[in-house]
Amino acid sequence: MPRNVAPIAVVAAALATGVMSAHAANPLTLAPETPTRPWPLPDMGATTSTAEVAPPSAFEPGKTYDLPALIDLAQRSNPTTREAWERARQAALAVGLVESSYLPELSIEALGGYQRTPLPIPSTLIPKGYFTSETREIVPTLALKWLLFDFGRREHAEDAARANSFVANVTFNGAHQKLIFAVTRDYYAFDSSRDKREAAEKALKTAEIDSAAVEAHRANGLATNVDVAHAQRQVAQARFNFARASGDERTNRAALLADVGVAPTIDLEIAEGEAGEMPRTPVETVDRYVTQALTNRPDILADLAHERAAQATLEKARAEHRPTVSLVAQAYQNIGALSSDGSPYSHVNKPGGALFVQFSMPLFDGGRRDTQVAIARSEIDASADQTEEARHKATREVVDAYNGLTTALAEHDAAITVAEAARTAHDAGLESYRRGLGTYTTLMDDENALTQAETELADARANVRTAAAALAFSTGSIDTRCQQPQGCGRSER
Repeated sequence: MPRNVAPIAVVAAALATGVMSAHAANPLTLAPETPTRPWPLPDMGATTSTAEVAPPSAFEPGKTYDLPALIDLAQRSNPTTREAWERARQAALAVGLVESSYLPELSIEALGGYQRTPLPIPSTLIPKGYFTSETREIVPTLALKWLLFDFGRREHAEDAARANSFVANVTFNGAHQKLIFAVTRDYYAFDSSRDKREAAEKALKTAEIDSAAVEAHRANGLATNVDVAHAQRQVAQARFNFARASGDERTNRAALLADVGVAPTIDLEIAEGEAGEMPRTPVETVDRYVTQALTNRPDILADLAHERAAQATLEKARAEHRPTVSLVAQAYQNIGALSSDGSPYSHVNKPGGALFVQFSMPLFDGGRRDTQVAIARSEIDASADQTEEARHKATREVVDAYNGLTTALAEHDAAITVAEAARTAHDAGLESYRRGLGTYTTLMDDENALTQAETELADARANVRTAAAALAFSTGSIDTRCQQPQGCGRSER
C-alpha cells in the first residue's frame, strides 16, 4: 500500500510547531496538561500552558452514571492514563534537557592545599644543586564553558527529543482511546447481560403462567401428568436460566467497574442503555474509513514520529565525526604564600583570569562513532518496517470492524423480526391452549422460541453498539461524545 502523506503532514506540522517554540521556559508545556483528557494535536502557532493537576476524583454517591459519565470517571480514575501522562511529561522534560545544552555552563570551583617541591638549580648558584619550594594556596575560581559550534549535534538531538515527545503524547492519546473503547465495550456487555437477565426473568414468569394453565387443564381433566411434568421442568429450567443470567450480570458489572478504575464492590448506579437509538449503517465506504485510520490513529502517528526521531539520531551520530568549538573562561583569586629553602613566606592575594577558544577534533575512538551510525541506520529501517506493519494492522482492523458492524446491523434487524414473531406466536398459542384448541407441546416450543429470541435480541443490540465503537476505535476517532466514526449519526429505529 502506498504511504499516505496526510499522517506525515500532521507529524511534521506538530514537530515544526515545537521547533518554533524552542528554548521554552518550561518544557512541560510540550506534554499534556492533565491526565484526564487526551492531548490535542497542536495547530501552527498554538501554545499550551501547564495547569495544576487535581487528584483523581471519586465517584458521586447517588448519581446515575450513563456511558459518557462512566468514561469521564474512568479517565479520572484509571491509572493507565496517568501512567501515559507521566511518560509524556518525561519526554517533554527530555526536550528541555537538550535545550539546556545551548546555554553556557557556569561553575564555582576552589583549589586549596599545601605543596612541597624540590626543584633543580645550577650548582653555581646553590652548591647542593637544588632548592625546596613550599607553597600554600587557596584559589577560588569562577569557571565558564560554552559550546559555541558542534555542527549539528545539539540540533539533531533536540529534533529527536521533540519527535520522542510527540510519540509520547500521541501514545497518551492512544491510552485514552483504548480506555474509552474498553469502557464502551464492557458497558454494552453489561447492558446486554442486564437485558438478558430481564428476559430470563420474563421467561420465568411466562413459564409460571404456562404452568398455571397446565395445572388448570389438569384439574379439569384436559391435561396429562406428562404435561404437568413438562411444565414443571420448564419452570425449573427458567429459574436456572435466570440464576445464570443474574450471575453473568454481576460478572460483567465487575469487569466494567474495573475498567473505570473503581472497586467492583462500590455501589455505583449504572444507567440503562438507550434502547430506542441504534448506530446507523456506515455512511462511507470501507476505503474511506481505512484512509481515516491511516491519518488519525495514534499508533501510526507515533510510528511516523519514531522514524523522524531515528533520522535525527542518525544525523546526530554523523555530527559526532565533526569538530567542536568552545569558549573556556576563568576568573580566579590567587591567595597564597611561597617559601624557598626555609626563607620567610612571600604572600600574594591578587585576581587572575584566562580566556581560551578550544577546538576539538576527534580522530580515533576505536570505532565507537561508526558503530553508532550503523545502529542509527538500522533503527531507521526498523522504524519504517514498524510503520508499515502498523498500516497493515490498521487496515485489517478497519475492514474487520466495518464488516462486523454491517453484519451486526443485519442480525439486529432480523432479531427484531424474530422476537416480534415469537411473542405473537406464544401469545396466540397460550390463548389457544387455554381454550383447549392447542397442545402443551406446541405451547412449550413457543415458550422456548420466545426466550431464545429475546436473548438473541439483547445480544444483537449490544453487538451493534460494540461493533460501532470498534469501528470508531479502529479509525482513531473514538471519543467521549461518540462511539461511532464520522458524525455519530444514529438511526431512528
